[in-house]
Amino acid sequence: MNSQLSAILSQLREPLFAGLATSAFSVLFGLHSADVILASGGSALGWAVLQAMPASGSPAFATFFAALAAGFYAEIAARVRRRPATLYMIASIIPLVPGSGMYYTMLSSLEGNTFRSVELGLSTIMTAFAIAAGLAISNAFARMAFSSTVQGILKKKKIFKNPDKH
Repeated sequence: MNSQLSAILSQLREPLFAGLATSAFSVLFGLHSADVILASGGSALGWAVLQAMPASGSPAFATFFAALAAGFYAEIAARVRRRPATLYMIASIIPLVPGSGMYYTMLSSLEGNTFRSVELGLSTIMTAFAIAAGLAISNAFARMAFSSTVQGILKKKKIFKNPDKH
């Protein structure tokens, strides 16, 4: 039983640290206390999804699903708190941003290792594109889901008028 608890705690350690790092960024970003907690939860969720993906797969593929999860979380948190979703999205993807990839790409370039520089640069660009794609898809699906829900509610209250019927 003790080894199982230890294994669970070791799996939760990295998402917890991602959430703590995001909370520090969120305070600097000027978020309020409840928003800091929600943004930290989004980054912890994103990091947990990233960590849960198989290590043998593509880092960009794992980052896509992590950004997708963080994006959906940000959209839901924004609807609950009645705030812009970008407030939570930006903070939630902070741990996913490939900063080390950018650094090592430039280092390899300065060292004259062209092949390694191109390899790292392409990997970094794919990871950044995966983050953008995950957030864009989550935003599009959330808009479709929430707009149909809102239109359904307004139709029931006869506030929404169908533009096809005059």
